[in-house]
Amino acid sequence: MLTRKSARAIVLNKQHQIFLFRYTFDFFAEEQSVWITPGGGLEEGESFEEALEREVYEELGIKLTEPASFAFYRTPLYELKNGETVRSEERFYLIYCDEKSFSYDGWSDSETRRMTAGKWWSVEEIRKSTEKFFSEDVVE
Repeated sequence: MLTRKSARAIVLNKQHQIFLFRYTFDFFAEEQSVWITPGGGLEEGESFEEALEREVYEELGIKLTEPASFAFYRTPLYELKNGETVRSEERFYLIYCDEKSFSYDGWSDSETRRMTAGKWWSVEEIRKSTEKFFSEDVVE
């Protein structure tokens, strides 16, 4: 079984809203579009914290000036279109940010194709929403 390690950012503003991207997982067995936290996979030799710093800069254009606080860890399993199962090791970190807009200049071709929207969400909006969220426990 393939294991994929990733660092994810729970980006919060002063209004206690979380920033999420709408992302299409076109490589899962069941293709789906969900709202997801910024972040991504570790590169060779990277720590989770180094990957978080790189991903936040690439996806949001934000240079972290202080260490992010570790929030939680999870290890879901996903089935790919080719039938292979992937074990995802995901570490989530809290980042506080009051940016009104972000820079998407660092996006890869894959991100440009799969990330279709970005939005600040309140806890109440997430709880009432009929949208799908990649990290259903992110509100907790």
